[in-house]
Amino acid sequence: MPEIKFGLSAPMPGADLEGLLHFSQRADRLGFDTVWFPDHVVFVAPTTAYEAWTVGTLAATKTKNISMGTVSDPHRMHPAVMAQRLATIDHISQGRVCLALGVGESMNLDAYNIPWDKPLARVKESIDVMRKLWKEDSHVNYRGKFFKLKDAFLQIKPYQRNNIPVYLATHTPKGLKLTGESADGWLPIDLNPGLYKQYLGDIKVAAKKANRSLRNFDPALWVFTSVGANEDEAYKTLEPFKYVLVMQDQLLKAGYDVKIPKKYHGLNYFNVTPTDEKGRQKFRELGQYFPREAILDFTITGSYKDCIKKIEAFIRKGVRHFVLFYRFSPDPEKALQTYAKKIIPYFKNK
Repeated sequence: MPEIKFGLSAPMPGADLEGLLHFSQRADRLGFDTVWFPDHVVFVAPTTAYEAWTVGTLAATKTKNISMGTVSDPHRMHPAVMAQRLATIDHISQGRVCLALGVGESMNLDAYNIPWDKPLARVKESIDVMRKLWKEDSHVNYRGKFFKLKDAFLQIKPYQRNNIPVYLATHTPKGLKLTGESADGWLPIDLNPGLYKQYLGDIKVAAKKANRSLRNFDPALWVFTSVGANEDEAYKTLEPFKYVLVMQDQLLKAGYDVKIPKKYHGLNYFNVTPTDEKGRQKFRELGQYFPREAILDFTITGSYKDCIKKIEAFIRKGVRHFVLFYRFSPDPEKALQTYAKKIIPYFKNK
């Protein structure tokens, strides 16, 4: 069986700085492979929004083994500055940095008049620029639509390597194509096993057309999990949050014949803003149209034995790295311990 990795989504929003540091240290001690910090200017939830890589840098100084990443976008920072920042933190952590890029979210961009037109093209150019600056010892020239470099270079490279792994957080056709052509990994959110296999197949097709090997490619999944005494108990605490557990377009693509009223069409976490209370309320209402069987299909829910079976189902479809959001469990602390003491050892010792 190939190596299976387990990561955690950090409690952002939610925890204060001390809590985030404690969380990262515990994740390291408990044997998780990665911890991911959501990179937001603001959150939909009313909470303190810390800058993700500042938190990640602090965590790097207090951990030993766990890799640290953010789920970010290419719009808020020039790729040369991002490349320098990541290389610096890579030295602080001695090579434990990774990055996931998506196309962006309204809440982090629109209020600040930050342009994010042609977002996927910006993602591609940003990756290209960072990699050139990490790899090239001579001056770099680059002329793209959004970024232009002339005789540019960095006076720091990643720690004992010439690249930092870049994942793409996407499931659109163009995004999957770009993932297959150039990404080091894939980190989508809210997919069931069937859709995961389908989209991973699209990535493999794109890689083959680009004559690119995926030997070292990391197929990951950001997934909600609820661990309880049984499926009913674990599902009960998920029910109030159904609106974030599945995206309505993926629900329909998965074959669920759900009639969602027109006023909710297109509504998802990525286009809701904190200042739009009506939009936030509509988003919460959306969950009532998601059936139980779909929630169970798109999440890892139930007793620890149920969770193992569901993880195995995802593995059969190609997942090799699970990034877990476990805090909707009936007892989150118990869920974390169950993963650390029962579920992860089951897969690591196979």
